[in-house]
Amino acid sequence: MSAQQIDEKKLERAIRKIKHCLALAQSSNENEAATALRQAQALMREYRLTEMDVKLSDVGEVESQFSRLDRLPAWERNLSAAVAQVFGCTSLRNRQWCKVKDRIVERAAFVGVTPAQHIALYAFEALLTKLKLARKEYAAGVRSGKHRSSYSADTAADHFAITWVGEVYGKLQALVPKGEEDAPAAHSDGRDIVAVEAQDKALIAEYLANNGVGKARKARETELDMNAQIAGMLAGRKVDLHAGLARAGDDLLALSVVA
Repeated sequence: MSAQQIDEKKLERAIRKIKHCLALAQSSNENEAATALRQAQALMREYRLTEMDVKLSDVGEVESQFSRLDRLPAWERNLSAAVAQVFGCTSLRNRQWCKVKDRIVERAAFVGVTPAQHIALYAFEALLTKLKLARKEYAAGVRSGKHRSSYSADTAADHFAITWVGEVYGKLQALVPKGEEDAPAAHSDGRDIVAVEAQDKALIAEYLANNGVGKARKARETELDMNAQIAGMLAGRKVDLHAGLARAGDDLLALSVVA
């Protein structure tokens, strides 16, 4: 095996470092929390820069523990797509038979070059928990008359959630290292980063093609309730992103490599 090829022990060490930074991200000090998350992102990038010779076998798929009896709603699909894009992954919707529920369910999944897919799943599930709570509270506010809407409470809450995701997506993007100023000292050439990202995209595309996964259809545009949009935007701006991403990290960041 090539000296540069990813091995499990090296992967475990890298993920332990990343998990340590994510754990620090629960700090109540926003600057400290943001720094910890940026360090986690930088470690992921440094790891990939020193592992240029990755193979198709290093591409893995992880699936969310959360499921839906019907199709994932638009706001949940938007969240998985936003997180996937930020962490250099591709999001999928997997439908399969669930023995516990005795029927077919749908779950979000992430495909990426290890360990990116594990980090993406971790971020998605932490943010989804926050979003479900915020959406539930907004729907209750519509039913009680606290929030005005010409739509049903559930539909207005969906519109609220879609806008919430847009705001949080912007926060995630702001924390991702970009360009030479965020690159590790030993790999300060931004062209290396571009090369790694291009290689990862090519490997992910090959993985999807080999597994018969086609391109996702473009989502239809939906006219959103203005009041719900404003409320979702304001709620998204208040999200404590850093503390949310530090929730239950040890359980969500698996160490297994999908061959």
